[in-house]
Order: sequence, then structure tokens, then C-alpha cells
Amino acid sequence: MIRTRYLAILLLGFGLAYPIAYADNMDELFVEEAPSVDEVNKKVANYKQILEGIINSKIPKALLRKAEGIVVAKVKKGGFVVAIQAGKGLMVLRKGYDWGNPSVITVSSASLGIQAGLESKNVVLVFTRNKLAEDMLNANLKLGAGLDLAVGPLATDVGTKEVFDKEIYYYSDGVGIFAGVSLKGSSMAPDDLANEGLYSKKVTVDDIFNGRTNTTANAVAKLKEMLQEKAPK
Repeated sequence: MIRTRYLAILLLGFGLAYPIAYADNMDELFVEEAPSVDEVNKKVANYKQILEGIINSKIPKALLRKAEGIVVAKVKKGGFVVAIQAGKGLMVLRKGYDWGNPSVITVSSASLGIQAGLESKNVVLVFTRNKLAEDMLNANLKLGAGLDLAVGPLATDVGTKEVFDKEIYYYSDGVGIFAGVSLKGSSMAPDDLANEGLYSKKVTVDDIFNGRTNTTANAVAKLKEMLQEKAPK
């Protein structure tokens, strides 16, 4: 009887967390085909707006000059007993002095413990190593597992001699009752269907980051223009 009760609570945790964390609506749980370019274009425009807002309000210009990769994502965490953290976003890499095309990504992790509630955050990760950002998608590395992840200093607190010696800096906004939600233990993966919709064909992360594909989505051009302005080399 006791085992059955614990199992029921565990399943309830998954039941509460899964639809909250993984989809804005139930239809997204059963996506089997690539979305249209217009659909992904709207999401890219939204991610660009989130990223620009956090850049303007929080990220030091000195760090942006050192940035070799940037992730922006909308992350949700919710559940009872089992907390599932998930989200979607974009990863963009710098190629030389220019910012390249983005890959749509997913972010996910799970944890056990006595917890309840919902937290939604917009997060930005600033990578100071280009290869590390790409490896996060190709090798499915987990944040905090041997990676140098640190909460980024605010632009208002940074002096001219600030040394940015961490591999990844983390910024966020948002509200909720999960205290101090962390991305440690989270992994990232390319969202293949969304990328197929964005680039109108099946593509790999390597295709995207090495400039072997392009898109008609005007939000991508605006995203790159914004990064060239806000985060020049």
C-alpha cells in the first residue's frame, strides 16, 4: 500500500510537470512535422526581443566583446516531487568578426525532491569559447558537469579591468516560487523539426554553424544585425 501511494505521487509529479514544462499548449506535445518558416520566424523574433532586453539591462559590453556563442531560451520548471525543467530557444555562434545563423534548440533536465510550484524564466548564456557552445549540442554535454558556469556580473557592477575567465556566464529574469532555479545539470539539443522549418530543409548543426544553409526568415537577419551592433568584436 505504501509503495503504491509513493508511485501515485511520483506519477502525479510527472503529470503536473510535463504539460506545464514542455509545451505552451497540448498540440506541441504531438508535433510530427516541421513548422512553416513563418511560424519559426515569429519565435525567432520573440527570442531576439528577449535577448536584446537582457543585453541592454544586464550584460556588460566587455563580456559581449568576448562572447563567442550566445544562447537565449524560455525555460519553465514545474512539478510536485519530480521537477521537470524544459524550454526552447536559440544558439548563435560568432564566426570571426560576424555572428552566424542560429540553431533552434531545446533545453531539458529533471530533479527529485520535495518541491512544488512553477517558475518561468528567460535565460541567456554567454559562451567565451566558440567550440564549447557547439559541443553542447553535438555531444549533449550537461551544464555544470565539469563546465565553468557562473552567474554573470551586471553591467552596472563591472569595472574597466574586469576579467572574464569563466567558460559560460548565465543571466535570467522571471518570477516564480522555485527559489534560485539553476541550469546546472541541464542539457541542450538541436530542435531538428524547428530547424527544418526555419531553413526549409533537413539540416544539421554543422550545416547551420558553418554557413552551408540559409533562411528566408527576416527575423534571423534582424537578430544578426542586433548582435553585430550590441556585441561587436
